[in-house]
Amino acid sequence: MLLAIETSSLVSSVALLHDDTLRAELTIQARLTHSEQLMPHIADMLDKASVKKSQIDGVAVAVGPGSFTGLRIGLATAKGLSFAWNVPIVGVTTPVSLAWNFVGVSDRICTLIDAQKGNVYAGVYRWDRTTLTTEKEIYIAPRTEVLDTLEREGQPVVFCGDGSLKGRRDIEGRSPLFRMAPPTMVIPRAGSVALAANVRFAAGDYDDCMTLTPSYLRRSEAEVLWEKRHGGAPCQ
Repeated sequence: MLLAIETSSLVSSVALLHDDTLRAELTIQARLTHSEQLMPHIADMLDKASVKKSQIDGVAVAVGPGSFTGLRIGLATAKGLSFAWNVPIVGVTTPVSLAWNFVGVSDRICTLIDAQKGNVYAGVYRWDRTTLTTEKEIYIAPRTEVLDTLEREGQPVVFCGDGSLKGRRDIEGRSPLFRMAPPTMVIPRAGSVALAANVRFAAGDYDDCMTLTPSYLRRSEAEVLWEKRHGGAPCQ
């Protein structure tokens, strides 16, 4: 039984995957903090699914990029449970887990995660039957620049992630080849984190619980402001 945690955005999502069956999934967009929701959601899901802690064989967690605070809370929780339960852990990047919302879809998948100030963390993926191919690794760029590039390439694209929701009007008005993912697929979900991680669990490819860290790709705004005001990086 695999427990999956997704807190890389405003969405709070937890799931249980047993072999090839999604035993349970709880996904909430209530704008409460992850520190308020995450552990109660895990406890409630385990109770409602009649799953004991001893039945959990591994923990999967979204590692970003995304919300700095959300990622810290999700990863700290996942690492704590992995250590306490003595089970392996696997981290999954948020763009890859988003792409797992679209298994079997023939269009290119563009994941856009909000990076603030008009920028996004972008990644482009495509499914070949049951194999996920990365066409463009995660990079940071203005959303308009990403859309310009995809429009020039002239292929059908489905967009997902909170960066696409913020740019919905621009995406839908840009090209007939562009479309937004439906509400159930546009957001990150723990069920997809579990599916992506399960491939690695099956191969015995785990992360180190002690050294697994979030994939921020850039410094937080707080760190940038500190450096401007104090002339150096904050203490680690």
